[in-house]
Amino acid sequence: CRSLSLSLCSFLFVDLSVGSVCAAPSVPDSLWVSSAGSCKGRCFELEETPPPGCRCDNLCKTYSSCCSDFDDHCLKTAGGFECTADRCGEPRNEAYACHCSSDCLERLDCCSNYKATCQGESYWVQGDCEEIRSAECPAGFVRPPLIMLSVDGFRASYLNKGKTVIPNIAKLRACGTTAPYMRPVYPSKTFPNLYTLATGLYPESHGIVGNTMHDTVFNATFTLRGREKLNHRWWGGQPIWITAEKQGVKAGTFFWPWLLRDQLFTGYSETSCLQVTQRPGVYRLLSDQVFTGYSVTRCFQVTQRPGVYRLLRDQVLTGESVTRCVTTGMEEAHCDKMEFLSSYPLNIDEISLIPGSLGRIRARDPNSITYDPRVVVANLTCKMAGQHFKPYLKQHLPKRLHYANHRRIEAVHLLMERKWHIARSMPEVRRTRCGFFGDHGFDNKITSMRTIFAGHGPSFKFQKQVASFENIELYNIMCDLLGLKPAPNNGTYGSLNDMLRDPPFLPTVPQEVTSPSPTSPPKTTVTYDLGCSCDDEVVCYWFYWELPSTTSLLLVLLGAAQYNQSPLSFFQNKVEEVFQPFNTTHLPLGRPAVMFPTDYILLHHLDFISGYSRELAMPLWTSFTLLRQVRPRPLTLLRQVRPRPLTLLRQVRHQLAGSAESAYDASLITNTVPMYPAFARVWSYLQGVLLRRYAEELNGVNVLLGPVFDQDYDGLRDTSTTEAPPPLPSHYYAVVSSCEEVNQTVDDCEGGLKVFSFLLPHRQDNGESCNRGEDESQWVEELLSLHTARVRDVELLTGLDLFRSANLTLSAALGLKTYLHTFEPDD
Repeated sequence: CRSLSLSLCSFLFVDLSVGSVCAAPSVPDSLWVSSAGSCKGRCFELEETPPPGCRCDNLCKTYSSCCSDFDDHCLKTAGGFECTADRCGEPRNEAYACHCSSDCLERLDCCSNYKATCQGESYWVQGDCEEIRSAECPAGFVRPPLIMLSVDGFRASYLNKGKTVIPNIAKLRACGTTAPYMRPVYPSKTFPNLYTLATGLYPESHGIVGNTMHDTVFNATFTLRGREKLNHRWWGGQPIWITAEKQGVKAGTFFWPWLLRDQLFTGYSETSCLQVTQRPGVYRLLSDQVFTGYSVTRCFQVTQRPGVYRLLRDQVLTGESVTRCVTTGMEEAHCDKMEFLSSYPLNIDEISLIPGSLGRIRARDPNSITYDPRVVVANLTCKMAGQHFKPYLKQHLPKRLHYANHRRIEAVHLLMERKWHIARSMPEVRRTRCGFFGDHGFDNKITSMRTIFAGHGPSFKFQKQVASFENIELYNIMCDLLGLKPAPNNGTYGSLNDMLRDPPFLPTVPQEVTSPSPTSPPKTTVTYDLGCSCDDEVVCYWFYWELPSTTSLLLVLLGAAQYNQSPLSFFQNKVEEVFQPFNTTHLPLGRPAVMFPTDYILLHHLDFISGYSRELAMPLWTSFTLLRQVRPRPLTLLRQVRPRPLTLLRQVRHQLAGSAESAYDASLITNTVPMYPAFARVWSYLQGVLLRRYAEELNGVNVLLGPVFDQDYDGLRDTSTTEAPPPLPSHYYAVVSSCEEVNQTVDDCEGGLKVFSFLLPHRQDNGESCNRGEDESQWVEELLSLHTARVRDVELLTGLDLFRSANLTLSAALGLKTYLHTFEPDD
């Protein structure tokens, strides 16, 4: 059906067995009696048979309620799922899964390639790309339907195999809209990601934080094999099928997690398809293999739909080549690559571990008075040479993971090295064979965790490639395709507009909440000898405070003399004009807009510009530009001449250092922002070495730096603090921008931008890096790449809005903000 907007989204999450590492409880005895009936003529019926009768709907296996002959009648595999030339016109064999007999079209049970093989019709995949500009729905559809197909286990690197191996997906990508890859959320497990795709929420927001999880409030455990997963209380947010139903659009779902019975797309009976009034506007299908549901195929055959329906029926769902691809694993893993907690100085009898490709540790006894998560982390930190995991308190995990703000996320988290698993203890009897050879769930930024995306249909652009993106963004796109208003979600609405022909939602620049305050003399009169002569010494000091540079002060004094004005009058009237060249250089992408109520002023310096918060007594942001092949003067942010103590520019002592000198140096490094000495090593190396190298490699960079306050680790800026100003930052951020065109500098860029960001946890030690005792050149870059972040994450944590004057459309700017530079090699 040409009306169809087909989103083919394949995830990299194959739920492979991990042997005895992660056993799940079996489903309790069923209330249904398997011998109470037969599934003959009832396969995938829409009605749920109440107990004690037996069921034939597609959830009967989940509830252990199927009739004893369900597999024989409804899950036939005999004869395969395709016709061959010698099968055309064969006598009907009722034991076959599909048919190539001459009456199969009439009886609606042909194999998917019957027309191509037995009637000479050409395959869609063999033709040229055809641009579909408008919907051409046959009778019976009130709107162009959306089909969402998820194929478990399709890693992005499979695309490198080429169209001879995956011809149908290659054709979809060539003719529709695609991306180099789509990134899953963390943990890169099946249930968290399928529900993220359905809701646009991070796992910490929708609550499905793993395939296995424990809720201390419910005092219950959720597993894939247990029946607790069928309880509504685990599932937060609003999935797309609920959004659709609430707004009058029918939805159908097949094998997708968390389904209500009246929203199931369970397949069709042996003799009929859904009537017009029952036909969904959105279909969601999930399979750990390429879908071959023959009941669905028959319904598509009934209506004889051309175009994409035939593609779905004949080419995508039963494509043999695709089937061969998706059975492969995502990342190599093996029983030989296993870490055991019993090898570390822990009392493993007092802990409970959710094992596998990520480790989550909680107290076995929730009322334990001896269990301390900080002690557990300390006892697992850098204890062995070649350790294959990093232990974290969940609030210290990289912010890009968005994996801290939920009670089901344990306080202690083990971020595993790729290919490695964690288990509680070594088995007493060594295994003779390993039950798995691959797994998923690892850090979602590593290359092997990437997934694919392809969109095809009249709403998508023709032969278009967009930048890579995160799967939280797809919920908004699905709502656009269905004409729905999205429920609140973690996606950035409008960031994927570039993939749609006519996006219904056009983002607008948000209104700035707080502009810089007009400058005014300080309330406290302080005298300070600056070695200059002026009529009002207070004014001289004030200029030093507002413009912490003697050069900046001289600019004001010279300008005042030129215009025959007092320095104060000149400063108030001409400051923007005088400093416009510095704004152009150090703020080439525009001044960050402050999106919350506060009181701040602009501090102009020859080497940088700051937005200084009077409430926090520190800069909200500092921006400067480093040019290529020009060795800059030592930055004020790194070192400056030590001034005499000032009341207004005070150096604040936190519990950051053992001496006044080291506390003073830490303060100067960030222009009066407090900093732990251990972290100052990282910050100094970033500014003193890496930023200069980035400037050389990228033909100049603009750098935006500042503090982050997220003590409640919810991923948003703290709205209040109990500390006296200046409070202690939880993180520091850095946003590094350059021109995509290497022949242009960032302050004169006419095209696209390259951006990468960091959100660095402000901690008293550098325990994440086991070689922290060595020179910074040996470990800081690896630490920075671990804490890479999206610009959008920086905005949410700081309350700033960036790139307001960049030479980009707003949708392009949003796409740039939601892009994550992973520092990972291509697969």
